[in-house]
Amino acid sequence: MLQFKTLIRYSALTAACLMLMSGTASAAMKGSLQIKGSDTVLPLAQAWAEAFMSSNPDASLAVTGGGSGVGLASLINGSCDIADASREVSPKEISQARARNIFVIEHRVAKDGIAIIVNPKNPVKNLTLAQIKAAYTGKASNWKQIGGEDVSVTTVGRDTSSGTYVFFQGFVLSGQKYRSDMLSQPTNTAIVQIVKQSKGAIGYVGLAYAKRAASEGQIRIVSVSKKAGEPGIQATDESVASGKYPISRYLYCYTRGKPSGLTKAYLDFVKGSDGQAIVEKIGYVPVK
Repeated sequence: MLQFKTLIRYSALTAACLMLMSGTASAAMKGSLQIKGSDTVLPLAQAWAEAFMSSNPDASLAVTGGGSGVGLASLINGSCDIADASREVSPKEISQARARNIFVIEHRVAKDGIAIIVNPKNPVKNLTLAQIKAAYTGKASNWKQIGGEDVSVTTVGRDTSSGTYVFFQGFVLSGQKYRSDMLSQPTNTAIVQIVKQSKGAIGYVGLAYAKRAASEGQIRIVSVSKKAGEPGIQATDESVASGKYPISRYLYCYTRGKPSGLTKAYLDFVKGSDGQAIVEKIGYVPVK
């Protein structure tokens, strides 16, 4: 009899724990999130949000772009829950967050290659990192200086709020300033449109955007060599995943402190198998 009573008590306790866990899980799937930031991450974030809400109808996720800097500023001032970024949070932003007693936590959610794109009529098929740097700093103002025809170089890039702008300046330009007449654009799509229309234009965009535009014949992706004399590496899923493509990076989500509730549930989905399958479908590279 004692053993039977103990079993009843154990079963009741187990049931209560399961109910509590179920209630906690359900609560985690309710509510709303504001997600803001990188234009590069935007198509991913939109697809993730749509898939997550489809499985969790009590959750409401609002996704907007604006650039990595905009997203991180919004995270720090409390106007969004998750900041999407195509670069690492800067020391200045970390200091601003700490001044508000906020600790910014980084979550790697995908890998990306920054593709160098040219007009389809441009015969150049490969550029070294030094040649790309020369074009964007103004050292090379004509394509014949970097292996092309006698055509003026028109550089097209992102605006200063973009994480891609910051990453490209630091990694490719070695921290040097962009040439003063670079055509700064708010989105990857805008860069593609200008390069499509100008024979002398060169641009840099996220791999997913570049692959889509190249498949439609709008632009051509050139391969990139680390140094003169080395073979050019084409920007592909495989070369980015392996790290062989010279201009590769991680894409991030940032949170205020350790995520919990709906934020944690969303990020668990993003980093899980279903979320990473979406990364591949959109045209970026999974982190695992």
